[in-house]
Amino acid sequence: MPHHLPLIIAAAAGWAACLTGIAWVISAWLGRSLSIAETVLLGGTLGVVVAVIVQVRLQRQRRKLDDMRDSALW
Repeated sequence: MPHHLPLIIAAAAGWAACLTGIAWVISAWLGRSLSIAETVLLGGTLGVVVAVIVQVRLQRQRRKLDDMRDSALW
């Protein structure tokens, strides 16, 4: 997997979250509820954000374990 792919995914998810948030605020201001498409977009955006965060944390933990193992060998 390319090194910058998680960053690109996070940026796209953040952009979608901002657009959805703006749509949500405007729809609340106009007195209507979110449409099904807006709700699905919000759920998908949150899912992508959670997946990226989990992936980054797992990768960080793997690197930490590798560093500890390498230092134990020396």
